[in-house]
Amino acid sequence: FKTYEEIPITQKRVTKNYTDTSDEGGDFLCSINYIETELGCFVLDITHTQSSMEATEKLVAQMLIRDNVSVANIESNNGGRGFARNVERDLRLLGNYMCRINWFYQSGNKETRISTQRFEVLNMIYFPKGWEHRFPLFHGHLTNHRLSGQKKLDDAADVVTGIIENMTKKAGKIIGFAMN
Repeated sequence: FKTYEEIPITQKRVTKNYTDTSDEGGDFLCSINYIETELGCFVLDITHTQSSMEATEKLVAQMLIRDNVSVANIESNNGGRGFARNVERDLRLLGNYMCRINWFYQSGNKETRISTQRFEVLNMIYFPKGWEHRFPLFHGHLTNHRLSGQKKLDDAADVVTGIIENMTKKAGKIIGFAMN
């Protein structure tokens, strides 16, 4: 995986988020803030946890505010639509009116998507130098995904794949907006 010490100056620069929620069971919530540029996507922060949705809704809202995210894309599968609405509510209660929350249904086969986008992920996602220490659980799941064969370790790979799909517009998704 590529790393960066400093995000280069570019003409295109949009701060985004991609979140895959977790339901009950062995899934992990994985939420990544990143800056999308014409050179690639530069990761700013990651939340990767098995905590409850009630706890992670607040964590994600705070992370979106911290990095001044403009657009957050949240998968609506497995309760994600309600999660997206609650994150938007928390943002507004915290005084953030800038971030647009999009919820969407991810209909593609996860393993096929991960497999077909792996080279784009390796070429276009940049992690901060030392990311293996800053995000050890995420790093372990992402780097060991293929080796383990364990389905519970695919959430990290799924999210970086989704980031690339959004960047290259290869995703076949139904997009909606979280509204009360």
